[in-house]
Amino acid sequence: MRSFYACLILFVAANTAAAQVHDPGPVVEAIPAAIPTIAPIPYGFSNSVIDHSGRVWILDVTYEYPLPLANGIRPSPTRTTRVTVIESDAKTKSTAQFNGTLQLVGVGRYAVYAVITDYPTLTTSAQPAQPAQPWLTTRSLVALGPLFPSLPSEAVPLQAEVKVSAVGDDVAPDTIAFVDTTAFPFILGPTGVTPTVTIPTRLRTVQMFQSDGKSFTRLTPSPIPIP
Repeated sequence: MRSFYACLILFVAANTAAAQVHDPGPVVEAIPAAIPTIAPIPYGFSNSVIDHSGRVWILDVTYEYPLPLANGIRPSPTRTTRVTVIESDAKTKSTAQFNGTLQLVGVGRYAVYAVITDYPTLTTSAQPAQPAQPWLTTRSLVALGPLFPSLPSEAVPLQAEVKVSAVGDDVAPDTIAFVDTTAFPFILGPTGVTPTVTIPTRLRTVQMFQSDGKSFTRLTPSPIPIP
């Protein structure tokens, strides 16, 4: 009799465990819902400076993501910069808007200098086999000065930093230099071991200009190599 009760208990326990393992429980089905359309999202940053003549320059950069395309791809953001200048009389104000982002790099005697970076705007997922010039990022040095909203400009290499001379007591033009940044460091092998791969090198150069706030004059007929 004891063995009968023991077998019955084992049988009931096994069936209970099997029922718990194979019980799928409640099933939650996904309910299809339309994804809401997101409006263009603007965001940005601002910087400002006072020039040598007491004018206040305010640069407001805005990034805006457009609506996604029918294929679900969201185009790259558009970038614009609104420049506002308030004259030293604290009354006269003027504004203008430009494509790209403006970054202040220095204040000279005759102008405030900024680098404007204009990025390609890609509206499809297709990429050209050989990108043309409009697809490339461009950088230009501009002078925010007496000709505003016209901006005298000079092309800046992508790998260069822009340096502006300090304002002195004389009336000499502003001096500006484009200095190539150093190349990325390479990890070299042990001394005496001939590398199996040729390490590429990039020639660094310096270009110098003068500016009266209305135009740029090149001082170096050809870039000066460094070191």
